[in-house]
Amino acid sequence: MRVTILGNNLTARHFVKYLGNCHQSVQLSLWTFDDSEYPEFENVSTCLRYHGMKNLPNALLAADVVVNLHECTDFSLLPDVAKLQMHNVEVVRSVLFHCNSPLVHLSTPFLQCSHRWPNVYEPERDPVVFKPQWPFPEYCASKFEAEKLVKSAPNDCYIVRCVPTYGEGDDCSILTDLIYFSNDKTILFLGDDDGHMQMAYAGNAAVAIWSAVCRLLSQSTSLNLNESFEEELGDLLTSAESSFRFHQESERVFEKSKLELYAIKEEDENLEGYRARHNTVRTSIDVDSESKTDIDENLTEEGEVFEQGDCTKQGFNFEIEDEPQSQNLDFSIINDSKFSKNDRVFEIFLINDETPKKTVYSTYGQLLYTGKRLRSAVQLSFIPLYYIYLLFCMVLQFTMKLFGPLKFASLLPSPAFLYFYFHHWTFFNATKSLLMLGYKPNFEFKECVNNCVKHYREFRKKDVRLFSWQNSLTGNPKSFNLDIVH
Repeated sequence: MRVTILGNNLTARHFVKYLGNCHQSVQLSLWTFDDSEYPEFENVSTCLRYHGMKNLPNALLAADVVVNLHECTDFSLLPDVAKLQMHNVEVVRSVLFHCNSPLVHLSTPFLQCSHRWPNVYEPERDPVVFKPQWPFPEYCASKFEAEKLVKSAPNDCYIVRCVPTYGEGDDCSILTDLIYFSNDKTILFLGDDDGHMQMAYAGNAAVAIWSAVCRLLSQSTSLNLNESFEEELGDLLTSAESSFRFHQESERVFEKSKLELYAIKEEDENLEGYRARHNTVRTSIDVDSESKTDIDENLTEEGEVFEQGDCTKQGFNFEIEDEPQSQNLDFSIINDSKFSKNDRVFEIFLINDETPKKTVYSTYGQLLYTGKRLRSAVQLSFIPLYYIYLLFCMVLQFTMKLFGPLKFASLLPSPAFLYFYFHHWTFFNATKSLLMLGYKPNFEFKECVNNCVKHYREFRKKDVRLFSWQNSLTGNPKSFNLDIVH
C-alpha cells in the first residue's frame, strides 16, 4: 500500500515517524512545499520525496490514500490572506483535481469555536453556526472553504479537526514562545490560573490519523465491499423471483406455500442490518406496459388488489416501478442509495488525547522549567493587560486603514490568540473518534512528557524558528506558483 503524505508540520513529521517505526511495509510518498529536511524523514526507508507545487501531481500518482497535513496558520494581527487562500484552499483544490484516491484532510477545531463563550466538551459542530464568533476570521474562512471543497468532492474523505500539538521536534508552539521570552532565565507568568487551550501530543495525533486512514480504506467504495454480500444472497434473490411468478399463476397455490416474505423498512437500512437481512426481501420489478397490463388483469380476475406499500392480506410488499424499462424482471435487495457502490464516504472527526485540561503553565511546567529556566515569581493579571493590548490593536488597525498595512503588525499576535491560551476555556469531545475510529492514544500524559522533555529542556531561544502566531510559511525560499488545471 502506498500512502502519500502532504506537509511538514509537527503532526506530519510525527505521522511519518510513526509509520516508519510501526508500519514499515507501507510505502510512502512525502510532499512538502519547500525542500527543508527533517530528521523524521531521514529514517524512512521506502520513501519517495517531492517538494514544490510542480511536483504535487507526481506525489499523488499511484497513491492508495492521500493524507493532507499541509496547511498555513496565521494568528497575527495582520494575517496574510493571500497565503492562507493559496495554501489552505488552492492546494486542496489541486489535490482533489489530480487525485481520486481516498483522502484524509487536516482541518482545525477553531472552526467550531466561539471567542465569546467557553468551548467546553463540544462534539463535531457545523462551522456556519460559529462563523460570526470565529477567533481568527481569515484563517478559519480559508479552512472552512477547504472543508467545503472536500465535502463536495467525489473522493471518499475524512476530515480530522486536530487540536494544536506539542512534542519532540517542536519549534513553533505556545511552549517555544514562552521559552523565547524567558531568555533562559524566568518564564513569564501571564494569567490568573484560569483558562485552557487544549493541546495534544503529536505522537498521539499521528496514531489517530492512521486510525482514520485504516477506517477510511475499509469503508471506501473503491474496495467493492458489497460484492461478497450480493453473492451471499444470490439464492435468496432467485427464490424471491420464483415466489412472485408463482403468485401470479394462482392465489390458492400461493396461500399453501406461505413463503412469509415481507418488506424491508427504510429505517432498517443500516450497516448493522446487513447480516440481519437473510430472511427479508424487497422486490423491485421492471416490466413493459403490456406485461404490466397482464399482471393487473390477472390480479383483478383473482379478486386481489395490490397497492404499492400496502398488502393487507398477505403481509408483504411488492414495489412496482411506474416507468417501463425492460421486459426482464430485475430484483434488487438493496435499493437505498446509502449502500450504493457509487456512494461516497464522508465524516468529520475531532482529535485530541488525555493531556490534562489545565493552564499552559501547570500542564507543561515539566517541559518548561529547568535548572536555568524558572517560573517567574511575579504573576501578571491577564484582564487589565488584555484590554490595554486590545485598545492598542484597535488603534493600530484604524491607522492601517488610513495609511495602509504596516509590516510590523504581522509580528504582533491577534488579541484572540492571547485570550484563548491564557484565559478562555477550550477543549473538545472526541467520543466520535474513539468509537468510530477505534482510536486509543498510544501514550499517556506521563509518557508524552518523558518522550519530549529532553527536547524542550535543551531548547533555547536561538532555536525558535518563529512565533506560533506568525504565518507558518514565512520566508519561503521559492516563489509560489500554482499549476492547477481548472
